[in-house]
Amino acid sequence: MNVRYIATKLLLRLVNSSFIPYKQIRTVLYDAMLDPDSNKELCLQASDFYIHDLPLLPKEESSIRMHAGYLPINPENDSALFFWHFAKKFIGDKSRTVIWLNGGPGQSSLIGAWTEIGPFRFLNETTIVANNGSWHLYTNLLFIDQPIGTGFSYTDKGAFIKGLDKMADQFLSFLDRYVEIFPELLQDDIYLAGESFAGQYIPYIAQAILEKRSLFKLRGLLIGNGWIDPVSTYNSYMPFAIKNNLVTNDSELYTNITRLVAICQDILSKQVHIFESECYSILRLIMSDGLVNENFIGNETDLCINPHDIRLTAMQPGCGMLGPPDFDYVSNYLNRPDVLSSIHVNGKKSNWSSIEASVLSAFISTHSEPSINLLPDLLRQIPIVLFSGEYDLICNHLATENMLDGMTWNDKTGFNLGNETVAPIDPWIVEGETAGFIQYARNLTYILFHNAGHMVPYNQGRRSRAMLHQFIQLNLTHSNNQTMENNNTGVNPIMHRYFKHFILIVFTVIITGIALTGIIRYFACKRQQSVITVPYHSPNLFRSKQQPTTYTLLNRNRDVLDDKISA
Repeated sequence: MNVRYIATKLLLRLVNSSFIPYKQIRTVLYDAMLDPDSNKELCLQASDFYIHDLPLLPKEESSIRMHAGYLPINPENDSALFFWHFAKKFIGDKSRTVIWLNGGPGQSSLIGAWTEIGPFRFLNETTIVANNGSWHLYTNLLFIDQPIGTGFSYTDKGAFIKGLDKMADQFLSFLDRYVEIFPELLQDDIYLAGESFAGQYIPYIAQAILEKRSLFKLRGLLIGNGWIDPVSTYNSYMPFAIKNNLVTNDSELYTNITRLVAICQDILSKQVHIFESECYSILRLIMSDGLVNENFIGNETDLCINPHDIRLTAMQPGCGMLGPPDFDYVSNYLNRPDVLSSIHVNGKKSNWSSIEASVLSAFISTHSEPSINLLPDLLRQIPIVLFSGEYDLICNHLATENMLDGMTWNDKTGFNLGNETVAPIDPWIVEGETAGFIQYARNLTYILFHNAGHMVPYNQGRRSRAMLHQFIQLNLTHSNNQTMENNNTGVNPIMHRYFKHFILIVFTVIITGIALTGIIRYFACKRQQSVITVPYHSPNLFRSKQQPTTYTLLNRNRDVLDDKISA
């Protein structure tokens, strides 16, 4: 039996109990014996996932602790999800983990790790440098290639996830496996973050965690340029194009798009699906023909608008859908044999790509309920930040703003405060400069980023990190640097004495635990070959009711002293 699995389940089941009933112990042991990982995976531990040496990594950045690898999800389909964890650089006021998801559907979250919020960026094909806007300074970062089939994650042919409910259940299965090996996640404040189609993923996952795994301390959500409400998104393309002079009212292009808009609105009046090809054709026409009008010089018919950043052009037929040049650097790097070996990628899927078309096709074939319908209930429990880059077309800020204006949450609609007043739209100040605009009401914060496109952290790394630090209410006076300064002025002797006693007790418990664990693991692993694998059984570890979180206001006009943080 998996000793860590038994210990974790027993601990979690007894957290809300004032005594230790024999029946619960017996149930835990029974569930552990039914665990599908009771074969060769049962002896896995954190050290098996440790990244000892990452090619091209600068020596000054080699101190960052990283873990990566696969966790099995469904043995029947030979499915596993790939993860990459980066430990925080400094000790903050409390331990936090940001779980980052890219969208697609089918886009690898390693794009977020290597081009947006992770510790590293590519300067060129062979040079890795520190990311000046990394989110890992005071928060652990966990990137997960999900759902199965995305990035390095794999499954048997045809076993792709269809539907957001199943995606969320699969994510819970991953978390169950993850805390068996890394139980410290249960002690962290957890924030789900991501962009684009993660605007569908994140609300579904958050709802599942709050309802079924409430011992995870989910503290908030951050969604950038989120694809959340199909109606608002499809209806935003024409107004956004006109506002940004991509289409003019008296042009043939305007007439053609108007015809498509009418068809789209007729479809949406009868049904609302996340994917509607007739509605998506509005975007495609703006992308391909938006440059061929009187507002652009040269009528370059082989060019098109980059939907992720309208300041950029791209070549037909891809029109920039494959991302910035960094994507090529990341792809070449993650397909190097020495890198694959370092991050424990096995031979079942050793070819990494930024987007997996099969995952996208599986989602298009289903009609899940759009995640906008989940937001009001989530906002009663946890704070949410929605942020947008002003130059994104595909998931543009007008779509988010129109969605919020029409959405009712916490007993009021939009940013109405009551008494015929509306929450003010304030300048958002970062490092003494206006970084955008911010608006807040009833647990929801909306930020519009200046000079950013679809991938806000890619364009505005430090400002996006400032947003994170404000949202999690990071207290830098309790950081590791401040603690070191306090040591120079002396330590409270009473606290020091209590601390010594505490350390002695903890040390004794740890030594005893290690000894017992070693003995039990020896006999457990010795019996390994005789264990019979049974069908997958998802352990329902967390059942207690989550208490609603107090509304959290993202400080509007606070100057973020990000320049004092060594990146």
